[in-house]
Amino acid sequence: MILQKRVYTLLIVVLACLQYNTLVAQLSNKDSLLYKTAIENTQQVYYKNIGDQATKYNGSQYQGYTVSFSDGQPYYKIDALRQGTILYNGVLFKDVQLLYDEIADCVILQDSAHRIKLVNEKLKSFSILEDRFERLEKDNDNNPIIGTGFYQVLTTGKAALYKKETKKMIDKFTNSTELSVLFEIHEYYYIKKSGRFFEIKNKKSLYSILGEKAKELMQYTKKEKLNYRKEKDLMLTSVVDYYNKLSQ
Repeated sequence: MILQKRVYTLLIVVLACLQYNTLVAQLSNKDSLLYKTAIENTQQVYYKNIGDQATKYNGSQYQGYTVSFSDGQPYYKIDALRQGTILYNGVLFKDVQLLYDEIADCVILQDSAHRIKLVNEKLKSFSILEDRFERLEKDNDNNPIIGTGFYQVLTTGKAALYKKETKKMIDKFTNSTELSVLFEIHEYYYIKKSGRFFEIKNKKSLYSILGEKAKELMQYTKKEKLNYRKEKDLMLTSVVDYYNKLSQ
């Protein structure tokens, strides 16, 4: 009965949001703002009352790791919970506490009492530490991404830039009897253009993918002193942003 009430509450919120665009067109600017505020307030009440239970019904308790790490850790950037957002089961949850486990490629949500491992297939996107991630699917052999999973969105536009960082634990015995855990880290970069993904293997392949603007992009890279080897994220994001600007 309680679950039915929660589902009914969600249905009301969804129907209200679907009617939003139609109604806004018929309202004055002032009324439109008031209506938008009312919708957002309704959503926040829903998040507050159903947030914990929604994840419990759809996820499993996260067990974490039983080993200690002397150098590095399995999570994205830091091993502490950080505030973020998730688009889960079609519902946007704001201001939730998250961890992104890069070894298991899964997102952990902290509810009032537990750490919940969210179901990957139901998590369309999430943000953490102001960085945004999307779930991409490797739907065929011609798709060059390394596999279905979560990819960081570095920039969007006519060409979108994605990054995938993977981590793998490697056990290494020291001279003592203690076990030292090391991390093998790899980074992959992709551009999505005209509905297709292309892997950026080096600077030459970057200009090849963005071929029609290659000359201007090489000049821009030289002018801005962008270094592919030392600052790959910055260089690639800057070049793709400039490409999108030129393509407007």
